[in-house]
Amino acid sequence: MPGEDLIKVDYCMFEENTFCTGAAFVSKQGGVEEDDGWIITFVHNEDTDTSQVHIIDTKNFSSNPEAEISLPCSVPYGFHAAFMHVQLQISKGSY
Repeated sequence: MPGEDLIKVDYCMFEENTFCTGAAFVSKQGGVEEDDGWIITFVHNEDTDTSQVHIIDTKNFSSNPEAEISLPCSVPYGFHAAFMHVQLQISKGSY
């Protein structure tokens, strides 16, 4: 209908008994479109009791995550995070 904004809806499927929580949007530096960025979310597999961080490109939301980072312990449901643009200065040899 005229005057109504469109809403983009997309979804990401996980393995059976795997759920996500605490999703946050992180915009790409210099991005111009609304979905220029990533969704970063904690993912927990109930069968293996393992947690990961998934980084999902919002332009390719239904494809595989850009990265899956395994965590050394389970992340509780309801855990949230915030991401902010900051300039990091790392001295050579300090990492």
